[in-house]
Amino acid sequence: MPHQPLSGCRIVILEDDYYQAHDCRELLEAAGASVAAISATIPDLAALLAQGPVHAALLDINLGHGLSFDFARQLKEHAIPFVFLTGYDAAMLPDDLAGSAYLSKPADAGRILNTLAQLTGGGC
Repeated sequence: MPHQPLSGCRIVILEDDYYQAHDCRELLEAAGASVAAISATIPDLAALLAQGPVHAALLDINLGHGLSFDFARQLKEHAIPFVFLTGYDAAMLPDDLAGSAYLSKPADAGRILNTLAQLTGGGC
């Protein structure tokens, strides 16, 4: 059985590019995670949490119709780790989110998995 660094983790993907979202879903599921939500718009965090724990999130900054910063703040309030996966420069992060985990697109699969594994402590 291959190593599954995200075994048991429920992860949210916010991404407005269909192909990027699809690729991230396949990557995370191959690493043992289940995708709690995949969305191009900001989901209702309370509704997601009512369905079970959320262990981490992978966030694009610009979702086409808005930015994901408010959702990142909600995650932070619930102590849910997240990583921004975006084409934007990290300097555009607001002060209260500066220092958040950040990966520039395009990011290779290994970097995405390693970052999420670090954020979740290597499993859920």
